[in-house]
Amino acid sequence: MTAAGPIVSVLLALGVTALFLTAGGYSASSAFSVMWSYGIQTNSLVSSLNNAVPLYLAAVAGAFAVRMGLFNIGVDGQYRMAALAGAVAAASLPFPLAIRLPLTLLISCAVGAGWALIPALLKIHRGVNEVITSILLNAIATTIVAVLLSGVFRSGGGQNTGTAMIDDAGLMPALPGIGTGQGAVSSFVVVALVAGIVYYLVIERSVFGYSLRVAARSPEAAESAGIRVDRKIVQAMLISGAIAGLVGLPHILSVSGRFDGTLPTDLMFTGLAATLLGRQHPIGMALGAFVLAFVERSAQVLGLVQLPTEVGQVFLAVVLLSSAVGYWLTERADARLALTLALRRRVRAARDSVTPTPPSSTPTEGAAR
Repeated sequence: MTAAGPIVSVLLALGVTALFLTAGGYSASSAFSVMWSYGIQTNSLVSSLNNAVPLYLAAVAGAFAVRMGLFNIGVDGQYRMAALAGAVAAASLPFPLAIRLPLTLLISCAVGAGWALIPALLKIHRGVNEVITSILLNAIATTIVAVLLSGVFRSGGGQNTGTAMIDDAGLMPALPGIGTGQGAVSSFVVVALVAGIVYYLVIERSVFGYSLRVAARSPEAAESAGIRVDRKIVQAMLISGAIAGLVGLPHILSVSGRFDGTLPTDLMFTGLAATLLGRQHPIGMALGAFVLAFVERSAQVLGLVQLPTEVGQVFLAVVLLSSAVGYWLTERADARLALTLALRRRVRAARDSVTPTPPSSTPTEGAAR
């Protein structure tokens, strides 16, 4: 059941993408062959791995909220605000790399958590759905970032404006011995690995994670057991926002060297697809993020062979939809399977508890007479 949802989602996405190509008069097999040949090249695999890092961080951020029964749709605004703060901090802090880099990460996490705190407080104090408030906060964050970038933190003239450039003492170095230049693997892979380990230990191996799951499944039972559901909502959103604050830093500290118009957008929905595709498991989300990044990278070559580059977008959209439906179906299947097994155990226990009554060997008084 755990593997059924992701497998069905990917197969359904491939099928719909093939229909899309066939309806447009293209050969689906040729398109998939070209994408595969281009995607398995060394530079493409490195690029897919680097692009999967922010998707994985967005998936982990969304998973923390989903474990509490929440949907943090505000990851986009949270990582924009955090990326701007991180870029300014990395360019202005007068410290060496060993001190400046951790401070940059902490500042970005704090800004992301602070922006995620707003929908959490509105939910527990006013009952406003976090999906609505977080979506609205995305637009507000975009406006705030645009205003600050055009005025307070603007550096340079012309159309391509951005924050001040970050020197080498503030940039994230590449992993040593694995590629060079644009073909190097970003050391943010280590940050993503640490985030996945922390997520697993907190959710699966701690009292906090257990209480979080209890509060999500049955708020009334959690309250009766002494678990403050409102407090868990705030804590889950704070952690989710803190992880979301790291999503934009791989581009800032490893690619552009500052915050400008090249920052990737809409990483939230692709990360949510990885969350649902991986069923909130750290390894599953990592595989889902890499698959999505691989498809996005592979689709770039289609324009060179006169095939529609929208193939990648269609695949990602269908994966997002089918993973949500597949997650719902597998959850229902898991519940039905658990109920069936429980009923079978009860029936078996009832049969074992009933012992047959031995026949009486003593003749009755009437029969004796």
